[in-house]
Amino acid sequence: MPNKLSERRQKLLQFIIDEYVTTAQPVGSNALVEKYGLPVSSATIRNEMAALEEEGYIAQPHTSAGRVPTDLGYRYYVEALMREERVPDELKQMIRHQFHQAARELEEWARLSAAILAGRLRNAAIVTTPHSPEPRLRWIELVGVHDYLALLVVVLQEARVLQQTLALDRPFSQEELTAVARKLNEVLAGKSAVELRAPYLELAPVESAVVEATASLIDSTEEAGVEPSFLEGMRELLRQPEFTQGERIIGLLEQLEDRNLARAIPQAAAREHGIRVIIGREHPIDAMQVCSVITTRYTGPSGLRGSLSVVGPTRMDYPRAVSMVRYMSALMEELLGVYFA
Repeated sequence: MPNKLSERRQKLLQFIIDEYVTTAQPVGSNALVEKYGLPVSSATIRNEMAALEEEGYIAQPHTSAGRVPTDLGYRYYVEALMREERVPDELKQMIRHQFHQAARELEEWARLSAAILAGRLRNAAIVTTPHSPEPRLRWIELVGVHDYLALLVVVLQEARVLQQTLALDRPFSQEELTAVARKLNEVLAGKSAVELRAPYLELAPVESAVVEATASLIDSTEEAGVEPSFLEGMRELLRQPEFTQGERIIGLLEQLEDRNLARAIPQAAAREHGIRVIIGREHPIDAMQVCSVITTRYTGPSGLRGSLSVVGPTRMDYPRAVSMVRYMSALMEELLGVYFA
């Protein structure tokens, strides 16, 4: 937390940030005096602004221009001055109605959450599909392709579907394959890859092959290390005046590709309890330092969990963004509790 400012400078910093968030233009002393009816002269405000600049909370981008907040100024604002904006009851009702109309599928919930956050905040939103920290089997299916080949379909508890072809040691009918899947589902449902490999029952050769293939598929999801996610709102984000420079756009787009999302949204931050706000140069990745990231985890009673994140310019409406992320996280936890307890 930066050093505590005097009450006057706190108010002045808040006014500067509020104005800059709204206008995206450097803020001058005359504009502040006129808009907020400040009981002091413009010269006094300029002196206070000079002090804030010297302490690193605001900066002057050009000679004779007004001031803009720095990362330190935004940090002070978030930690000491910000009051979260209340999500209106009408909006909550509308969002719940959208979820009521959506299919009760985890991927659809994640996609809808990302679309709502992006639409309401006019920034990019990334929501990961609820998943188990240790993937567990829900059921398997075996579908005959021809006599010596079957398609193994593995459904995880978070409704994620994996599949691969499986060579058979002899011809199997579909009825036989269905019987094998039924038997294994009765004893394997709810188990992790490690538990699947435990020698707890005698298996026929084809059953052993199915179990090993299933465990390997589950292992592959953990080794990939990338949580399935939905990204919405890139068009809105790139319309912000901060991203008119081509180099900034290219770097940002590269970081928000699926393969880089785990770095763009630091997982250590997403695992922390509550809302985490990462501002500008606080981000470890250079290309992301033109942005702020607001992120949080949501967790259901069954252990399913995911993250919600908003990516926008450092000049974002923090009170509104934080409140929306908090509300959507609480809603996702509520839904997981009702349908996946």
